[in-house]
Amino acid sequence: MDSIIITGATSGIGFECALQMARMAKNKQIIIPARNIGAGKDIIEKIKDKTGHKNLKCLELDLASLESIRKFSESFAKEKNNAISILINNAGVQNIGATQYTVDGFEQTFGINHLGSFALTMQLLPFVKNEGHITFTSSETHDPALKTPIEPPIYTNVQELAFSKETSEKPNRVGQRRYSTSKLCNIMTTYELQERLKKTNIRVNAYDPGMTPGTGLAKTYSPVMRFLWKNVFPVLTLLKSNIHTPAQAGRNLAKLAYSEKYKDLKGIYFSDGKVVKTSVDSYNKIFQKDLWSGSLELTKTTFKE
Repeated sequence: MDSIIITGATSGIGFECALQMARMAKNKQIIIPARNIGAGKDIIEKIKDKTGHKNLKCLELDLASLESIRKFSESFAKEKNNAISILINNAGVQNIGATQYTVDGFEQTFGINHLGSFALTMQLLPFVKNEGHITFTSSETHDPALKTPIEPPIYTNVQELAFSKETSEKPNRVGQRRYSTSKLCNIMTTYELQERLKKTNIRVNAYDPGMTPGTGLAKTYSPVMRFLWKNVFPVLTLLKSNIHTPAQAGRNLAKLAYSEKYKDLKGIYFSDGKVVKTSVDSYNKIFQKDLWSGSLELTKTTFKE
């Protein structure tokens, strides 16, 4: 029996993705990583109740800690069903308040959204089947041309992004930029990893859930914005394209990873139900190589095809 791993599956888009995956992939083991094992087991019971899926498991994982990522990978390696058919890197944070740091001293947004997912992928890659699928959840905020309400990204280099300098800019602007830049990094990682796996049948894709009000992404927003995010913005899902409920976004993510309809998609960015081009910077080979080599160094991981 193969395993499907979905990070960020204890709430929001990730939970809805796991729910849909449990309905589609009856003969796969679904692993829910969680910082809190108790909370993770509660989610498993909820998914079991809704779907009847019998092969669900929770393993402890904190993407803000390289040590936790290593322990998760070691625990998974000991699993009976340790062949991975699907790895979905969905977990992410957006902090627009005061700068916070991971256990390893990285700026939190970059550390979790990019470095954590990168380290996890590198350590699990030896277990990914030859026809497996790896997905990184990104965001349309990565592309300045789309003029989203979020500050556009600025890619400098890995060191500057990981070890941020003090700035006089307002925290909300800085936080938004860190988020959009981390989402740009998810896409560049997708392209670079797919290139390095071109001799295999492994698919690596990036996914844009669109604007998804109602998720926990707005935790550090102002009280007024949190209220709008939870209670008012969901109405927009009925009125505008690429604005989805968590359930819609989760279903789309699961289908991209599992459905036969998309089995030939490789090294692409999937947004609002179709393959679309990404930002100019996302195709920058110098940026991609710098991000790749710097990320391997910071996470103390190696690439094993």
